[in-house]
Formats: sequence, C-alpha cells, structure tokens
Amino acid sequence: MVTVLDTADIAPGDRAEAMYSAMISASAPCFLMQEESGAGIRARMDVWPMRTMQVFSTESTGIRLVRTARQARQDDAAPLIAFAVQTASRGRQSHLGHQRLVPRGHLLMMDHSAPYDYAWSGDGASRCIQVPLDQLTLPVDVVRSALPHLTASPLYPMVTDHIAHLTGGIEDLLRDPASAGIEEITIGLARALIASAVRQDHHTRTALAETRLTRIRAYVRRHLTEPDLRPARIAAAHHISERHLYKLCAQAGFSLNRWIIEQRLDGAREELARPAGDGRTIAAVARRWGFSDPTHFSHRFKEAYGMSPRDWRAAARERSGPPEGAGLSGP
Repeated sequence: MVTVLDTADIAPGDRAEAMYSAMISASAPCFLMQEESGAGIRARMDVWPMRTMQVFSTESTGIRLVRTARQARQDDAAPLIAFAVQTASRGRQSHLGHQRLVPRGHLLMMDHSAPYDYAWSGDGASRCIQVPLDQLTLPVDVVRSALPHLTASPLYPMVTDHIAHLTGGIEDLLRDPASAGIEEITIGLARALIASAVRQDHHTRTALAETRLTRIRAYVRRHLTEPDLRPARIAAAHHISERHLYKLCAQAGFSLNRWIIEQRLDGAREELARPAGDGRTIAAVARRWGFSDPTHFSHRFKEAYGMSPRDWRAAARERSGPPEGAGLSGP
C-alpha cells in the first residue's frame, strides 16, 4: 500500500493543493473543487498498484471532480475504466449524457477517456478499481453503452459486493498466497457486468460463460487449502452437474483436477519460500495446501519444479537469509 495523501500530516494552507496533486496522480487529470477550505479539508488516499489494475480508496470532506472534454482528449495515457463503490455519503455522477445519484453501497463506472462530473457532500468515501480498457477486451462503445444500465444487470449486486470486499480487504488478500489470480477474477467479473448490462448477444454469451468459470476459479482458490475440495463439491456449490463442470473446463482448455493440483503446489511453494513460514514443517505446509500424504506431495513438487520441497526451502533461505532465531525444519 502507498498512502499518497493524509491531510492530518499537512498544514491547513497546503491541503487543497496536496489533495489536487494526489487525486490526479492516482486517477486522471481533472479539476478538483473543495466543499471546505483550510483546516476544514480532511482527506486520506491509499493506493495499491497491481500488475494489471490499480486499487485505491478515498475518504474526504465534500469534493467535486470535473474532467473536461479537452483534458480527456489530451490525455495520452492508456484508457482506464474505473469501478467505484460509494462507501460513505451519496455520490452524484454526470457522465456521457447520463446523470445519476449513487447511494451508499452502490457501484458506479467511469470511462476516463470521456468527460465526467462526480461529487459528494459532507464526509464521503469511495473504494475503486481502475482497469485498462484493453484488459476488458470489449469495444469502448459497448463499455459506454452499459453505463446507464449497470443496475439492471443480474450481476450488479455480486460485482458490487466483490469490489467492496476486494478493496476493503486488499491488504490481507495481497499477503495470502491463496488469493493468486484475484486480478483475473476481478477483471472477468467487470467484463461480464458490462456485457450483461448492454445485453448484446455475442458479448453477453461470451462474458456470462466466462463469468461462471471465473466464479468457479474464485471458489476453488478460496478453498484450495481444504482437503475435501473435489469436483462434486465444486459443481454442487455452483448448482451444476459434474459433467457440466468438466465441459466448462474443457471448453476453456484446461483440466480441473490438474489445475487444482498446480494451484496448490504454487501456494505451497510460495509459503515454503517465505521467511515467516520457517516455523512450519514441510509436512504441515503440505497438509495446509490439501496434500494429506507428505510423500505424494514431495513427488508432485519435484515433478513440477525440478527439486524437492526441502531443497526449494533451503535455496529460498540462502537467497533471503534465515530469520533471526530460526531453526531447521524437516518433513
């Protein structure tokens, strides 16, 4: 996490300028108007840059952000699509010819390649993800046409809840090796939300199919460390048959069972390399990642990575140095 702004540490006379600088660095060039002035301005912004998207949160006294057509036209940065959950106060959005009041707990979308006007009064807050347009793999006209119809999508509550939980617990997610792939999951859900909102047959069918598989992948990743994670349980959790589950995976070009093992091995490998995990035996790490037989785990690990779990841990320890007071651990 990078805290790009905390007005508690800034002199009252400098807060307006500091907030303006933080806002355009985290989002996009725009005009910022403050409801308060001087010591009355209170704000905090935190940013989590990720590989394919960015997460940030804003809490502040009343603000208004205006991005003009000229600013949008002159911005040579890659086009971004923002998805923000209003977590305090009520937002007001004017964008692409549409006006909307955004109640607390609701989601809004913003295309940064077009002008917009967004504001809240009093103590407000939002949590946001920014996704490059090319990651959504949807034409910009499809994205823009979805704007006034987001709340009508059957996926709107689920995507809103996902983004709220993601942005609210991002620190824990980034520390947890079981959360690998969260960006892929989030972008897949955003894509499906847009496609289902516009209800264009080709994009909708494709995106909704991807969404079901995305939800399955997300479910598997959440439960990777549970030994009873099997296809029958996964299918039942998504109200489909095992046969249909295997068909979805085959259409996507991967083996479900092999993928689960690969994800578990990746999680175990990352945990074994962490200094904080030095206190766990290799057998304990194997059990945590769903391998009840340490010998089977060691065989699978060596087959996948060309060395045993013990050798991998030793090599990782040499690279980073052992933590102070750490003892040796074995299988």
